[in-house]
Amino acid sequence: MDLPIGRKVDNEGVQAVPAPSCILCGREGRTLYFGQRDRLFNAPGFWDIKLCDHCQLAWLDPCPAREAIGELYAEYYTHNLESRKPLLSELRRYVREGIWGTWLGYRNRLHGNLHAAVGWLAGTLPPVREMALLGIMGLPAEKRGTLVDVGCGNGRFLARMRDLGWEVLGVEPDLEAARVARERFGLTVIPSTLEEAKLPEASVDAVTMNHVIEHVPDPIGLLAECRRILRPGGTVVVVTPNLQSLGCRVFKADWRGYEIPRHLVIFSSKALRLCAERAGLTINSLRTTARSARWMWVASKSLRASNQLSKAEIIARIWRLRLEGLIFQAVEHLLGGQMGEELVLIATK
Repeated sequence: MDLPIGRKVDNEGVQAVPAPSCILCGREGRTLYFGQRDRLFNAPGFWDIKLCDHCQLAWLDPCPAREAIGELYAEYYTHNLESRKPLLSELRRYVREGIWGTWLGYRNRLHGNLHAAVGWLAGTLPPVREMALLGIMGLPAEKRGTLVDVGCGNGRFLARMRDLGWEVLGVEPDLEAARVARERFGLTVIPSTLEEAKLPEASVDAVTMNHVIEHVPDPIGLLAECRRILRPGGTVVVVTPNLQSLGCRVFKADWRGYEIPRHLVIFSSKALRLCAERAGLTINSLRTTARSARWMWVASKSLRASNQLSKAEIIARIWRLRLEGLIFQAVEHLLGGQMGEELVLIATK
């Protein structure tokens, strides 16, 4: 079921459509927050956040018209390759690949018994194991085949999966991001949406979407397209912000997960389950993770502070914010349940 099509309104130059009702049940939503603006990338417009209490789904009202969505990304980019400290990066890679080798079966990434022992021991620590496994979307070696990453950005994830033995293909509507993925990593990337790519039916073994589904106007249609291109038994893995997370409860309208106005829909576990089931997928697991809690704390608290502090003052406090973020992540992990910052859906055709 798509977001509404109807009478367009002008929202500071952005064409938008009134969206008073839930796309899952049709009930009229209640307004959580009025007149929100983009405080991250300066996209125009005033946007309300609506909530369906029945489905626990949140969305933008008005909703950007399909042809106007690209305007909201004028200063947004997905193509940067972040710089990393070489020593720390190598240590993380060593531990991460040890976990992949011992916990997910990628034995070709192990460099001897010591590496295997380090990987197994590190994997017994749930937060460490979670970070490593979601780094490859939890896909085990035994499932290796053709993988499509929807919204592949700069291609770093796809390059990693290729190195692990997958045959990979990217789909990315951001032309600059697609160019970086092709030139930096030598990947095959289709510069379009998944629906526009028109991949053959039953042609792939896995589809991954990391923080993508909240950006699209028709989440059920997107999941249905994933199902169409999957071979029988194929897997789709979705990671998306969690409307019921601890961070959302603490920061409210300042929660970074809302990312107004590029996040069109924000899911609870109930809402994401309903979408997957209506798309015809079989849900294997649906859980939350505290993996991004530290970053979400820093970003959300910075957003809240931006009302009183300058950017320089916020940067000056960054180390304190990061320490607070570590504590917040530990608390969120211990609380478990529905409190994690992200939802992780694993489903099959």
